[in-house]
Amino acid sequence: MSQHTEQQHGSGEPAAQFPTGTLVFGLILLAIGIALLAGLLLNFQISAPLLFISLVGGAGLILIVAGILAARRTR
Repeated sequence: MSQHTEQQHGSGEPAAQFPTGTLVFGLILLAIGIALLAGLLLNFQISAPLLFISLVGGAGLILIVAGILAARRTR
């Protein structure tokens, strides 16, 4: 028998943490894509600096909230 077939249940290790940074990065890319598509399909101008400032602010807010929730969960 191979050692790889053995499974350890209840090893006391904490569950893998959720990759918040990856989620935030994906949300930023999704928002940029949706904004660009909406601008093309609905024929309106998008202020690029305002869009990116809003995205960075929203990403920062999400990361702060995720950090606070993670800190509360570990206590």
